[in-house]
Amino acid sequence: MVRRTVALALVLLLGWGCARSAPVHVKVAAASGVVRLDRALVDDGRVHFFTYVHDGKNVNFLVRTDGKGRLQTHLDACYACFKYKLGFVVENDDLVCVACRLAYAIEDEFWDFIGACAPISIHNSIDGRTLVVDERILVDAARYF
Repeated sequence: MVRRTVALALVLLLGWGCARSAPVHVKVAAASGVVRLDRALVDDGRVHFFTYVHDGKNVNFLVRTDGKGRLQTHLDACYACFKYKLGFVVENDDLVCVACRLAYAIEDEFWDFIGACAPISIHNSIDGRTLVVDERILVDAARYF
Protein backbone atom coordinates (compact mmCIF):
# COMPACT_ATOMS: atom_id res chain seq x y z
CA MET A 1 0.00 0.00 0.00
CA VAL A 2 2.79 2.43 0.90
CA ARG A 3 4.66 1.59 -2.29
CA ARG A 4 1.54 2.30 -4.36
CA THR A 5 1.00 5.65 -2.59
CA VAL A 6 4.60 6.70 -3.18
CA ALA A 7 4.37 5.66 -6.84
CA LEU A 8 1.15 7.65 -7.29
CA ALA A 9 2.72 10.71 -5.66
CA LEU A 10 5.74 10.49 -7.99
CA VAL A 11 3.51 10.19 -11.05
CA LEU A 12 1.52 13.24 -9.98
CA LEU A 13 4.67 15.30 -9.34
CA LEU A 14 6.22 14.31 -12.66
CA GLY A 15 2.98 15.05 -14.47
CA TRP A 16 2.77 18.48 -12.86
CA GLY A 17 6.36 19.25 -13.87
CA CYS A 18 5.82 18.13 -17.46
CA ALA A 19 2.51 19.98 -17.75
CA ARG A 20 3.94 23.34 -16.70
CA SER A 21 3.81 26.12 -19.18
CA ALA A 22 6.38 28.84 -19.58
CA PRO A 23 5.71 32.06 -17.64
CA VAL A 24 4.20 35.10 -19.29
CA HIS A 25 6.29 38.25 -19.73
CA VAL A 26 5.51 41.39 -21.70
CA LYS A 27 3.49 40.07 -24.64
CA VAL A 28 4.53 40.91 -28.18
CA ALA A 29 2.89 40.15 -31.51
CA ALA A 30 4.19 39.82 -35.02
CA ALA A 31 3.17 42.03 -37.91
CA SER A 32 4.15 41.20 -41.48
CA GLY A 33 6.17 38.23 -40.25
CA VAL A 34 8.36 40.04 -37.72
CA VAL A 35 8.31 41.16 -34.10
CA ARG A 36 9.48 44.75 -33.73
CA LEU A 37 10.73 46.26 -30.48
CA ASP A 38 11.59 49.91 -30.02
CA ARG A 39 15.34 49.98 -29.51
CA ALA A 40 15.01 52.66 -26.84
CA LEU A 41 12.98 50.17 -24.77
CA VAL A 42 15.66 47.45 -24.74
CA ASP A 43 19.02 49.19 -25.29
CA ASP A 44 19.70 50.18 -21.70
CA GLY A 45 22.16 47.59 -20.36
CA ARG A 46 19.47 45.50 -18.69
CA VAL A 47 17.72 42.25 -19.58
CA HIS A 48 14.17 42.48 -20.95
CA PHE A 49 11.86 39.45 -21.18
CA PHE A 50 9.10 39.06 -23.76
CA THR A 51 6.43 36.48 -24.60
CA TYR A 52 5.28 35.64 -28.11
CA VAL A 53 2.27 33.27 -28.16
CA HIS A 54 2.20 30.56 -30.84
CA ASP A 55 -0.54 27.90 -30.90
CA GLY A 56 -1.26 28.50 -27.22
CA LYS A 57 2.39 28.20 -26.16
CA ASN A 58 4.31 31.01 -24.52
CA VAL A 59 7.54 31.38 -26.49
CA ASN A 60 9.71 33.47 -24.23
CA PHE A 61 12.79 35.37 -25.27
CA LEU A 62 15.01 38.05 -23.84
CA VAL A 63 16.96 41.00 -25.14
CA ARG A 64 20.10 42.31 -23.47
CA THR A 65 22.82 44.80 -24.17
CA ASP A 66 26.23 43.13 -23.87
CA GLY A 67 29.38 44.83 -22.59
CA LYS A 68 30.27 46.00 -26.12
CA GLY A 69 26.94 47.79 -26.51
CA ARG A 70 25.41 45.22 -28.89
CA LEU A 71 21.86 43.99 -28.55
CA GLN A 72 21.70 40.22 -28.12
CA THR A 73 18.57 38.06 -28.22
CA HIS A 74 18.15 34.64 -26.63
CA LEU A 75 15.34 32.28 -25.85
CA ASP A 76 14.34 32.19 -22.20
CA ALA A 77 15.44 28.56 -22.33
CA CYS A 78 18.62 26.54 -22.63
CA TYR A 79 19.48 23.34 -24.42
CA ALA A 80 19.69 21.28 -21.22
CA CYS A 81 17.01 22.68 -18.91
CA PHE A 82 14.27 23.83 -21.32
CA LYS A 83 12.14 20.80 -20.41
CA TYR A 84 11.56 22.25 -16.91
CA LYS A 85 10.06 25.44 -18.40
CA LEU A 86 11.63 27.59 -15.70
CA GLY A 87 13.80 29.87 -17.82
CA PHE A 88 16.19 32.44 -16.43
CA VAL A 89 16.12 35.20 -13.83
CA VAL A 90 18.30 38.25 -13.34
CA GLU A 91 20.33 38.25 -10.14
CA ASN A 92 22.60 41.25 -9.68
CA ASP A 93 24.72 41.45 -12.87
CA ASP A 94 24.02 37.87 -13.97
CA LEU A 95 21.40 35.91 -15.84
CA VAL A 96 20.83 32.69 -13.88
CA CYS A 97 19.22 29.43 -15.04
CA VAL A 98 16.46 28.70 -12.54
CA ALA A 99 16.81 24.91 -12.97
CA CYS A 100 20.58 24.38 -12.64
CA ARG A 101 21.69 27.76 -11.22
CA LEU A 102 24.45 28.39 -13.80
CA ALA A 103 25.07 32.11 -14.09
CA TYR A 104 26.04 34.24 -17.07
CA ALA A 105 27.42 37.76 -16.76
CA ILE A 106 25.01 40.05 -18.61
CA GLU A 107 27.90 42.06 -20.03
CA ASP A 108 29.62 39.02 -21.61
CA GLU A 109 29.55 39.08 -25.38
CA PHE A 110 29.10 35.30 -25.74
CA TRP A 111 27.27 32.87 -23.48
CA ASP A 112 27.88 29.62 -25.33
CA PHE A 113 31.06 28.66 -23.52
CA ILE A 114 29.57 26.85 -20.50
CA GLY A 115 27.94 24.06 -22.47
CA ALA A 116 24.50 22.60 -22.63
CA CYS A 117 22.94 25.09 -20.24
CA ALA A 118 23.77 28.11 -22.39
CA PRO A 119 20.80 30.35 -23.26
CA ILE A 120 19.77 29.61 -26.84
CA SER A 121 20.80 32.53 -29.05
CA ILE A 122 18.38 33.76 -31.70
CA HIS A 123 19.09 36.11 -34.57
CA ASN A 124 17.93 39.71 -34.55
CA SER A 125 18.53 42.64 -36.83
CA ILE A 126 18.37 46.38 -36.38
CA ASP A 127 16.16 48.48 -38.64
CA GLY A 128 16.81 52.09 -37.70
CA ARG A 129 15.57 52.50 -34.13
CA THR A 130 13.89 49.08 -34.08
CA LEU A 131 15.12 45.63 -33.07
CA VAL A 132 13.59 43.00 -35.37
CA VAL A 133 13.09 39.26 -34.71
CA ASP A 134 11.75 37.09 -37.51
CA GLU A 135 8.50 35.42 -36.49
CA ARG A 136 9.67 32.10 -38.03
CA ILE A 137 12.46 31.91 -35.46
CA LEU A 138 9.94 32.19 -32.62
CA VAL A 139 7.56 29.70 -34.23
CA ASP A 140 10.43 27.20 -34.60
CA ALA A 141 11.45 27.86 -30.99
CA ALA A 142 8.03 26.80 -29.67
CA ARG A 143 9.42 23.25 -29.31
CA TYR A 144 11.46 24.46 -26.33
CA PHE A 145 8.36 25.62 -24.49
